[in-house]
Order: sequence, then C-alpha cells, then structure tokens
Amino acid sequence: MARKSASAKLPAVAGLSFVASRDGKTLPKPIGDQCGRCFWNVTATGDHTQDCDTGVRLALEYLAFEEADVEGGGHLQLIVKDMPRAFTGVEVGFLQMVSFAAGAGAKKARRISAHWDSCEKTEAEG
Repeated sequence: MARKSASAKLPAVAGLSFVASRDGKTLPKPIGDQCGRCFWNVTATGDHTQDCDTGVRLALEYLAFEEADVEGGGHLQLIVKDMPRAFTGVEVGFLQMVSFAAGAGAKKARRISAHWDSCEKTEAEG
C-alpha cells in the first residue's frame, strides 16, 4: 500500500479560523502586491482581557497547524504582516503564546538550523 505524505493529510492554511480570502466578498480584493489571502482577519471586541483570551486561542490553533505541517515553511511572517500596527489584546495574546512556544521549541530550532547549515556546506563542497 502506498504511503500518503504527511502534507496530504493537512488542512490548508485557509482552514485556520482567522484566515480569509481577499475575494471581493469576504474582504476587498488585493491591492498592489497584497496577497490574495488575509492571514489575520480578526476583529477585537475592545475588552482587553477577552481579546487576549481570543489571541491565545488563535495562537494554539495556529501552533497545532504548524506542528502538523512538518514540511511547511511556516506562516507566522504572513500573519504578523497582516496584523494591525496598533496591537489589540488579540495580537498581544497571540504573540505572547507563540513566544512561549518558541521558547519551548528553541532547542529543536537550533537542531534544524544546524541541519540546514550542514546541508549548505555539503552542497558547497559537492
């Protein structure tokens, strides 16, 4: 029996609850070099505590997605790019939880970086 790749089982990034299409219906169509997808379609309530809780919930959703996406290149840079410059509690809660996860995974990140470095060295020598 042929094995399915890990990525074949993954939901698309569009499946995250805070990602929306800039299709002219949900959101205005992209302008200039804007991506056709908005990676941070979130509306704050104005209640800082509630918004921080929402941000934490969205971060855990995102982290579960990235954890399952073992071959992906990550989406955090796209999410942060679409966040408003004046953060609400939602962005604060989201980024705080992602920071905790980054701290917990720093050792693994260093191993990945070392692997990439060794691959580059092997290519340069080969």
